[in-house]
Amino acid sequence: MKIASENIIIGSGIFGLSIAAHLSNLGQKVTVVDKSENPNEASSNALGRIDPILGGSGHGHETKPLPVAKISLDAYKKFLNLDDETKKEIEFEIRPTIHFLEDDSQFKMIEDLIHQIDSERNFFSIQNKASIEIEKFINLSYFPSLSLFNGTIFINSKKYKTYLENECKKNGVNFIKDEIMDIHEIDNSPKLSGKYYSYAFEKLIVASGPWTKKLLGNSIKIDVYPSKGQIVKLRDPDNKFTDLHLHGSCSVIKKKDDLIWIAATSEEKGFDKTITNQAKDFLIDSAKKMHNDIDQFPFHSQTACLRPQVENDLPVIEKISNSVYIASGGGGWGIMMSIMVGELIENEINS
Repeated sequence: MKIASENIIIGSGIFGLSIAAHLSNLGQKVTVVDKSENPNEASSNALGRIDPILGGSGHGHETKPLPVAKISLDAYKKFLNLDDETKKEIEFEIRPTIHFLEDDSQFKMIEDLIHQIDSERNFFSIQNKASIEIEKFINLSYFPSLSLFNGTIFINSKKYKTYLENECKKNGVNFIKDEIMDIHEIDNSPKLSGKYYSYAFEKLIVASGPWTKKLLGNSIKIDVYPSKGQIVKLRDPDNKFTDLHLHGSCSVIKKKDDLIWIAATSEEKGFDKTITNQAKDFLIDSAKKMHNDIDQFPFHSQTACLRPQVENDLPVIEKISNSVYIASGGGGWGIMMSIMVGELIENEINS
C-alpha cells in the first residue's frame, strides 16, 4: 500500500512534531511516520531546561558558545511568548539558579556572555556570592564559589510533547506507525520504503533523532550520533528540598511532579539504553558536591534515553536534495531548539 502526502516527516519526537505542527498551521498536508506510537526517548524524558547562557552541567563548558547562545536566545524568547494557557499546560516556570563555580573567572565568563546577548538585562542577571544568603544545605567543599543566576526556564518535556501532538491532530496531521527500511535515490527522485507501506511525497523531512545518520548514511556530511542521557529522580516526602535549581557538576531541581531530578549523564554508548547503577552513583555523587544531604532523599526512579548529538551543539537543519531535508541534533538542548525548527525548515524549503 502507498501513502501519499505533501510532506512526510520521519520521527514523532519533539523536532518532528514541531515541524508537523508548523507546516500544518500553514495549511500544508503532513504525515508523520514513526515505528512507535509513543516513542519513549529524550523528547519525553528530558529535564526541560531552557537556558541560552549556562553550559551543560558537568560537561566542561561553563557557558554555551556565543553562536549557540545567540540562536538559543531566539528559542528562549519564543517560549516566553507562549500564551498563558499553553504555559500552564506545559508547566512553564522560571526558577532562580544557584550556579556553582570552580573559580572566579567563570563568573566573568557568564557575565560577559549575558552582556553579549542581553546587554539590557531584559532576561538574565547574575550576582556573586557576597550577595547570596548561603543556605545550610549548600556544600562548598568542592566548588569554592557560587553565584545566583536568574532567567532559567523549566518545562515538562513530556507535556510539551503532548501539547504538540494535540496541535498536530487539531490540524489534521496523519500519523502512521511504520518502520522506515530504506531511503534511496536521494539526489534524483527519492524513494521511501517502510516495513508495511511505501510513500509518495513532495517533501521528505528526516527528524529521526540519533537514527538520522543510520537512515541517510553518507547523504549527510555532519555526524549525528546517539548520546545516552540518564536521569535519577528522588522523592521528597517531608517537602524539605529547596525551590532553587542547583547547577554545577549536574542539574538538580524539584519539579512540579514533586520529584527531585538529578540530570544528566552524557554517555557515548551507541544505541545501548541500559539503565546502570554506575550512572546512578555518578549522578548522586555529583549532586552531593552541591547539596550536603542529597543522598538522604529516597530513590524514586531512573530513566535512560538517546539524544541526537552533534559536535557543535547546534541542530542540523538543512536541505540535502531538491525534496529531502534534515532536522536533527541539538543534544541536551533539543527541547529548547525544538520551538524553532518548524520555522527553520520552512526557511530551507523556501530558500
